[in-house]
Amino acid sequence: MRRPLKFVHTVATAALVGALALQLIIAFRYNPALAANDATALGARAVLVEVARWVMGPALVICVVSGLLLMGLNKTFASAGWVWAKALLGLMLVKGVITIQDPAVHELYALATQGIAGNPDALAELARLTRMEWLGGWLALALAIAAIAFGVWRPRFASAAQSRRSRDDAANDGTAGEPAVAPSGVLARRGSAAVVARDRASD
Repeated sequence: MRRPLKFVHTVATAALVGALALQLIIAFRYNPALAANDATALGARAVLVEVARWVMGPALVICVVSGLLLMGLNKTFASAGWVWAKALLGLMLVKGVITIQDPAVHELYALATQGIAGNPDALAELARLTRMEWLGGWLALALAIAAIAFGVWRPRFASAAQSRRSRDDAANDGTAGEPAVAPSGVLARRGSAAVVARDRASD
């Protein structure tokens, strides 16, 4: 069960990153303002609305649900620091997409429609929101990539108390400093030196 969930989670994450990248490309291509007669820009905005509706939103929901199910199925994840770090990044990403990116897609399309109709105020507002969309898109994309990085490399987080306890245990076990058991070559050399010293003493 975990393997299919992991596959679905990976595919949904890739779809979400692709949707965010497309939003950034469109924001860059038609930044800072939309010309009043630029029907191509309006068409691109219409495509982005469909991408947000059928790709960005569903991919975000699938990422969250599959990630929570994976945490529930694998009990070791509850004590893994990288899992909680990834979950925190996921919550920040959800908030950013739901409150900033998805509403911006629909509002910018509406403003683009008004701009083509000849509303100068809509064009000015469109220029301002496009810059916000650009910054928000980069932030959301960075959060998504960081979450992927945590899932791939899985860094270990240890508290200062745990690190100090590990060092104390190593010192008590003789693993800190000189090894408790000397290698065989060292023992052989020490034995030879003892024999030579004994022979000299007997002479």
